[in-house]
Amino acid sequence: MTLHAAKVACKGAQVEPKDRDYILRLFPGVLKIKDNGIREKVIGTWVTAWKRSNFSRIEEAHQFEPARGHIAYTNVDHTNQVCQACEKMAIIASEILGLKLNMDDLLAGALLHDVDKMVIFDGQTGGWTEAGRRSSHAVIGASMARAEGLTEEVAHIIEAHSIKFSSHPPKSIEALIVRHADLVVAHSVYLAKGLQMDEVLKESIARISCTCG
Repeated sequence: MTLHAAKVACKGAQVEPKDRDYILRLFPGVLKIKDNGIREKVIGTWVTAWKRSNFSRIEEAHQFEPARGHIAYTNVDHTNQVCQACEKMAIIASEILGLKLNMDDLLAGALLHDVDKMVIFDGQTGGWTEAGRRSSHAVIGASMARAEGLTEEVAHIIEAHSIKFSSHPPKSIEALIVRHADLVVAHSVYLAKGLQMDEVLKESIARISCTCG
């Protein structure tokens, strides 16, 4: 075992059983990941994000914290919805169009695409944390996945998922599915509440940027 692999294995072992059970209760899609190593690293990434944040519980985090005053929509609900949408879209891509997909990578990327919102947003003020001011949302999430030992394929899905925050486009079918599932799901939820998501996010970002500046 290499030094890097040993560190990854050690990090995975540090997740306490109660924290592991907590993540599984929040995100049922984790159990659909067949590879045990990927599954445990997804759990570990969520636990690490939670411990780094100032949210007392993961389910307290909003889908976009500065927009909390506009819409009731948790990051947990959003993540689970995106995961479910990706599963449906994968059926079209694989069973109807005959494309080869790595479902474990797809599920891992979907489950972790917004994991860093625990870290980039302050649960008390609703504004950016220092990490959020210094680095981009999608980039931070990908770096967290890499730090947990997940593959570049999974990190790329996370890094390329955001229309607004990603610096480069998806370069795999799995990344493409997550990007579009995220976009459709989020916009649909806002529209169902009579809101235009882009307008809400623009106003919310401008407000916290002005406050932090």
